[in-house]
Amino acid sequence: MARINLLPWRQEERERRNKEFITLVVAVILLSLLAAFASWSYFNNALAEQRDANALIEQENVLLDTALVEIDSLEQRREDIISRMQVIQDLQGRRPVPVRLWDDLAKAMPPALYLNNLKREGDTLTLTGRADNPYVVSRLILNLDNSKWMGDSAVSNIQQNISAYESAPVLNNTVTSGESSRPVYPEDSYVQFVVTTKVQSETAVPDDASTGPGGEL
Repeated sequence: MARINLLPWRQEERERRNKEFITLVVAVILLSLLAAFASWSYFNNALAEQRDANALIEQENVLLDTALVEIDSLEQRREDIISRMQVIQDLQGRRPVPVRLWDDLAKAMPPALYLNNLKREGDTLTLTGRADNPYVVSRLILNLDNSKWMGDSAVSNIQQNISAYESAPVLNNTVTSGESSRPVYPEDSYVQFVVTTKVQSETAVPDDASTGPGGEL
């Protein structure tokens, strides 16, 4: 005898499949939410780390700017100190110059010559005076060039009288026609000259520079 199943099995099968589908959909939604949360957490942490890195970079930039300002200040102070040291060295080097110039100038003066004006402009000395003859002026220039403190000497002007090579006149103090006449001196026949010379390096001259011009005056 055949058995016939009269229970509603199709309805139960449909309900079972619906439950499986809903379960699958819920599982997919939960997994999607979990994946989205994991992604959001990852990117949020990465963003936070990047912000912290940016803040650290900005802080380091501020410190670097401060250090650069301090370095610039130190560089300026260094330049100032070097400038002051250079000024002190120049002053120390120039301190003995006037004394040695006067000493060498006195030793460079040959006989039968005298100065009536001496002027210095920068490193140029201008000597104005009278000499017995032009050869004496040449001897002066030679002596100046032999000095370690002076050089490049030259005659800029010389005026020679026609009586320069004559014998020196005799002094005459006699009174003529009741009036006193001026005595005549040998220097009245001297030539007038203007000589220029250059002051040499004032910081690299040896200590024996004070010995003056070479040779016998």
